[in-house]
Amino acid sequence: MKTYHAFNSKEFLSDPAGFDELGSRGKRVMELASLGLPIAPGFVLTSETLGSISDNPASEKDFLLEPVRKMEGWMEKGFDNPENPMLIKVVESPMLNMVNTFSTIHNIGLHKKTIAGFAKHVGDDFAYHELANVLIKMMQLERLGEVTTARKKKLDAFEAELRKAKKKAAVEKSMEKYADVYPEEVLTDGFAQLVWVIDRYKALFATRPTSEDSALMVQSMVFGNYGQESYFGSYYTHDIIAGEDRISGEFFPEAFDDRKVAGKPIEKITPKVRKELERIAAELESRFKEIRQVRFTVESGKLWVIDQFAAENRSTQAEIKTLLDLHRKGVVDAEYVINAIKPGRLSELLHPALDLTSVKKFGNIAGGIAGAVGAAIGRVYFSTDALLKEHRRATQSGEDNNLILAMPSTYAEDVKAIEVAKGVLSTEGGYASHAPVVARSLGKVALVFPGGSFAKTQLKIGNKTIKEGDYVTLSVPYYDDPTIYLGKASLTEPNPSGSGLLELLDLIQEQIGDFDVEANADQPKDAELAAMFKAAGIGLCRTEHMFFADNRINEFRSMILAGDKAQRVKSLSKLETMQVSDFYKLFKIMAGKPVTIRLLDAPLHEFLPHGADSMKQFVSFMKKKYPKMTAADVQQQCDLLKEVNPMLGHRGVRVAISYPEIYNMQVRAIFEAAYKLKKEKIEAVIEIMVPLVMSANEIKAIRNGKHIEGKEIVGIKEIEEEVRKKHKSKPVHYRVGTMIELPAAALHADRIARYADFFSFGTNDLTQTTNGLSRDDFNNFFSDYNEFDLLEENPFKVLGEQVKEMIAIATERGRLTRPDLRLGLCGEHGAEPENIAFTREIGLNYVSCSPYGIPIAKLAIAQMNIAKKAESK
Repeated sequence: MKTYHAFNSKEFLSDPAGFDELGSRGKRVMELASLGLPIAPGFVLTSETLGSISDNPASEKDFLLEPVRKMEGWMEKGFDNPENPMLIKVVESPMLNMVNTFSTIHNIGLHKKTIAGFAKHVGDDFAYHELANVLIKMMQLERLGEVTTARKKKLDAFEAELRKAKKKAAVEKSMEKYADVYPEEVLTDGFAQLVWVIDRYKALFATRPTSEDSALMVQSMVFGNYGQESYFGSYYTHDIIAGEDRISGEFFPEAFDDRKVAGKPIEKITPKVRKELERIAAELESRFKEIRQVRFTVESGKLWVIDQFAAENRSTQAEIKTLLDLHRKGVVDAEYVINAIKPGRLSELLHPALDLTSVKKFGNIAGGIAGAVGAAIGRVYFSTDALLKEHRRATQSGEDNNLILAMPSTYAEDVKAIEVAKGVLSTEGGYASHAPVVARSLGKVALVFPGGSFAKTQLKIGNKTIKEGDYVTLSVPYYDDPTIYLGKASLTEPNPSGSGLLELLDLIQEQIGDFDVEANADQPKDAELAAMFKAAGIGLCRTEHMFFADNRINEFRSMILAGDKAQRVKSLSKLETMQVSDFYKLFKIMAGKPVTIRLLDAPLHEFLPHGADSMKQFVSFMKKKYPKMTAADVQQQCDLLKEVNPMLGHRGVRVAISYPEIYNMQVRAIFEAAYKLKKEKIEAVIEIMVPLVMSANEIKAIRNGKHIEGKEIVGIKEIEEEVRKKHKSKPVHYRVGTMIELPAAALHADRIARYADFFSFGTNDLTQTTNGLSRDDFNNFFSDYNEFDLLEENPFKVLGEQVKEMIAIATERGRLTRPDLRLGLCGEHGAEPENIAFTREIGLNYVSCSPYGIPIAKLAIAQMNIAKKAESK
């Protein structure tokens, strides 16, 4: 029976069944040897072998002679050779990957008789430093066992002297002074040293339960400071930042490690060595299917691999591009690539990332709620008006126009500021409040920091103060807590086309199946981004966001405050031309794919001015229309529209019942755009969504129309026919549906489905109305609920059980009435993998999320489909 397991690039244990007894390090070294890597040779002593070795030093030496002689042959050096000694290390190889193992002893075989020969190659200073270190490590190992007080005192004194000794003479003097600490043979014979060390390990293993079955690995040492053509180096098998298929790293000429000399780029290493390093990189990536970091030594022109391990600091881009390269080479299949990436990590490719080296000297404020991931830098302004004014000034003067919007909370009229800002910082609300929701849809960064307090020109968070105009850096990573840095940092900008993301999406799309992802998109640029990310359509176009452009908002406000229908229609006719253009662009970008247009939903008062500057601009606009109107008149009319609870007030379909002409304009614009495209032979797939429906009668009235004495609601059907006749065209296909966001709608889904071709679940409001929770106030007490285990997850991020039940009820009842009812989820929950799994399970057709969430959602779906396919085999 073989009592040791030798290894080098040509001899190794090839049967994995025997790996278990080698311990974690022994197993790893055998795997590397099997790849043909030039690893430093050695052997492994199993726990069983250690137990059977005699404690007689002479017998132990006899046992060790054979494996050591093998190592000498492979290394072309001699253990105890006074001219060119082979030195070895001994290290514990535990059964489990443990952090706390016994220390490694390096350079065994270095003693009084071999020190001169070793010093000839590496110099006196290094040689004697290592000699002292061998003795120090031996003493440390001994002290871990049972030693008398007197013995410990002597060991401590000897170690203290050796640590002070920096030169040859001082080390030799210390060894002479403490010559009685170890037997003379331990200081003059390599085998005696090796036996002494192995005996100490054996004794220590017996005292620690986690080490009692550990193996020992004995391996030769190699040196990058062994004269000319010697160097130490470290490299990555792929570029760990950009992911380029090339090795990257440094080497250190005539150096044992990287601590004392400047490194040189790996590209400047000799062609022969580089070629071998590239071969090793390919072997390792083929074996481990990921980027690896490799430490190596070239000793007198001969390359040795010291160690290799996973590159922990690799970027997501590097990880993805490496997997794609491996896929192209046939090393992995598409399913492996897809399963190897955590969906949330894709956020790193979609948003700017912080260069951590640029913030080392900055003050910072850690914590807060991650609203939208990424990093943003800019000067901070505390109102929409102030930010827009500064943005215009900086742009016109050619100065830095990167700005951060900071407000207690934001409203619909602040969207235009969020659009031009790099990020938004708020102090009220949470993940599902207005600022984060809008930021996610626009690809901006959002951070909510509860407890911050605003004064006129400053924001105070904890003991830190931010003044208006100061530079701040918002860092909201996917993988760590948010942080505000007080200063101007550096960022790495995202590049979807160069990051491997689009190529990855090609692989993902093949695994999507019949459940797909649509986009929440309100602007052409959002739709273009969604199309690039292979969105299956637009699942939610929030038309209210279209009215906040500078050339529209005041006209829309004047429509809201109009004294009669004639005045409203006059303003609406101007807005209609703009809406036709909006819908035309969206339909054209998404040609052949469904585009769900949600008719006006926001409460009307949200469109009215909130700040002094915007009120001043609006009054000026109104005075041009109505010269006699005063600022007081405008303010009075605005005050009349304010509601106590606007979220459940006069919004959505309720506005259409009161002012049918608003929805009439939007519906007419939709069909005008569609028939214009039809002439260009471009198909618009139209879905018209009626929001905040609580009964079947509401959607019936909007779809089919309703006439009463003195008033009428012109139905969608009638408007389409009117536009079609105008264009003298064959009909376009369209669907009318509703957003299920109230419990009443979910419970009456069977009745609503008589008049709805599709349901889209608006889970933000459905969560609020089902649970009686305000998304803007919930975070004030969520931590308390979480602490008492009353709520495990934020219900505005992960669907709660009650909301899931509402969705399930509506799905079942709706499809009982209309089996072909198309169902989707378009709330902010749509990109969360946990929510996606639920929607698939109950039979929805799609989820819709912000364009930046599409790759994440698609990856999650593909992984679910692959797992399901594997289960069915």
